[in-house]
Amino acid sequence: MTRYLLILGLATFALGANAGENLTFETVDANKDGFVSESEFVSWKTSAGDATPAEALVKFIEIDADASGMISEAEMQAAKAKTDADDGTDSHRSDGTM
Repeated sequence: MTRYLLILGLATFALGANAGENLTFETVDANKDGFVSESEFVSWKTSAGDATPAEALVKFIEIDADASGMISEAEMQAAKAKTDADDGTDSHRSDGTM
């Protein structure tokens, strides 16, 4: 079951909040403090109905590589690059979007 939730979390993260949206770190960092808190991430992931709060929390924990309780822009980009590599897509876009 845990494996299913992780795979589902990766799939929903790869899709972004809404189809066609250019997802940027700033989109998720609602209070613009330079970090994404657990509540910001869960709110963003669940707002489009693409993930449950539990699924969003699993993904947050996965992305928060240093277990600081906050996601930095570098951690977000690393997670996106890993997802893109797993999908075979290019994460190095010239417009700075993820």
